[in-house]
Amino acid sequence: MNIENKIDELQELVSQYDTESFAGFFAFFIKRHPDPAAQIDLNKFESKLKDFLYLIGLNAFSDKRGNEKFEFPQNNLGILVDKLNDIKGFNNPKKVNDYTKESVIHEMAVRNHFDNGVLSYVEQDLEKIRRVFTPFEDKIIQDFGLDINFLIEVCKEIELISMIRRKHTMEFMHTDEFVEFSERVQSKKMGFSEAFDLLPENIQEAFHSFHSKTYAYLMLKAEDLYHSFETEKVDKFLALFSREPLPDASIRYYTAESPFELAPLLRFSNGQYLSLYGKQLPISIYKLFYAHLISDQKYNSKLRKHREKNLEHKVTDIFKYFFPKQEAFFYENYFIEKNYEQDLLIIFKGTVIIVATKAAKLREPFRDVDKAIIRLKDDFKDSIQYGFEQCKRVEDYFFDDNPFDITDEKGKILYKVNPNKIKNIYSIVVTLERFGSLQTDLSLLLQKDDNIDYPWSIYIDDLEIFLLALKQNIKSPVSQFLNFLNLRREMHGRMYAIDELDVCATYLQSPLKFKSYSEATDTFLTFSPYEQGDFDKLYWANQLHFKEKALPDDFYRFGLR
Repeated sequence: MNIENKIDELQELVSQYDTESFAGFFAFFIKRHPDPAAQIDLNKFESKLKDFLYLIGLNAFSDKRGNEKFEFPQNNLGILVDKLNDIKGFNNPKKVNDYTKESVIHEMAVRNHFDNGVLSYVEQDLEKIRRVFTPFEDKIIQDFGLDINFLIEVCKEIELISMIRRKHTMEFMHTDEFVEFSERVQSKKMGFSEAFDLLPENIQEAFHSFHSKTYAYLMLKAEDLYHSFETEKVDKFLALFSREPLPDASIRYYTAESPFELAPLLRFSNGQYLSLYGKQLPISIYKLFYAHLISDQKYNSKLRKHREKNLEHKVTDIFKYFFPKQEAFFYENYFIEKNYEQDLLIIFKGTVIIVATKAAKLREPFRDVDKAIIRLKDDFKDSIQYGFEQCKRVEDYFFDDNPFDITDEKGKILYKVNPNKIKNIYSIVVTLERFGSLQTDLSLLLQKDDNIDYPWSIYIDDLEIFLLALKQNIKSPVSQFLNFLNLRREMHGRMYAIDELDVCATYLQSPLKFKSYSEATDTFLTFSPYEQGDFDKLYWANQLHFKEKALPDDFYRFGLR
């Protein structure tokens, strides 16, 4: 059976269901992940976010309109996941022996691009909107009638509405009676029906109401936003970032961009909106306005340059917050060789950290392996490889014995360096794009001599999360970070991780174990994608503090959190 027939078969299956209940079911589980250890069909999906949005799209934009409710538990869920995984793996080699290094790299890149959502916290996404688009606010207001502050605050308000409604619909679960009911069922002291009959009528009704429409708290109307914002702005916003479930034959391929990446609100004819993935809203805002400005010749170059400078400033801000002010020295946009501007240099107690920031794009990988490898190598070269070479240019001076000067663009000497006083040298390449496994194991594509140390390459949001976690929760965060850098560079060439935060979380769990992993040169290391859940625990415990807030100011002002 060819790929088109497989897609037709899957769409035929999902189209029998009512769109609201089908989309609502998966939206609920995007928001509230099931226990990853549970032996349930939901956990057979390889990428819950991408897979669920794809299935919703097949249903919502089908030319067939089903009326059957999609409710939990759902017997067809296992069939759906099998058919979907069959489509996703259609072009993969069938045997291990069929894999080459190129096909492995290609599959890693495909999985990084298509299977992973944007892994960040909403505070980071909101701050990115403010930092990148504030200089272009007049143009955005002129073309869309929406200002930056409104765009940020309306995202916060939508999240607050869903949070309040979720608390209301689920508060029965926190009653003494329901807790006792759960204990009876889980301990098998009573059957479900017998224990349920002992619940008060109002809790039984709340239970049935919740289970009949688990996603109710993700629904909203324009009127919910009118009390906080101008009606005209709300209407424009909802029109921009919502899609109505209407037939669209172009929406059928898993590897195509999901329509919900630009419009994560599903709009129904009764005036209600289903927030499929609230965290996607600021990402969608960024994508829409970036694409709009970059297509305008007047703003194209300005936006690119501002985005690059913004990355440099953001990285510097992160490190300045992390290192103690009185003991660390920062040199930005400095020179060691004439005509070669460097991004950032940090000198701290005999340790040097050379930082290169790279805003180059990582394009969507081709499905054809040969074409894909050429594109991947080009994008890697423009970003991580180029950043490494920038760092190495400075490293060479520090590894030499001869004194040299750090200067500004006008040749003014900022610092005279005696390399003999430097004990440790680390290079870091910070990227604006996430390169996934190609970034965690640099041996796959990085070109360097054997006697040269690997740099640490990391996506900007991951860098911020890791350093905030260290700074705000760990004793001696700087020494721990330097220890991590020292151990981390020994792992390339014998490891697999789809995300650097999985590696960072493993270090936070036990630096001593991490040290043993680093020194076990004959051991191949794998890092579970569940490791970074440790950062989520810190986040939900309010132990990661970002500059931007996730909810409206009043929420914090009145002590609601």
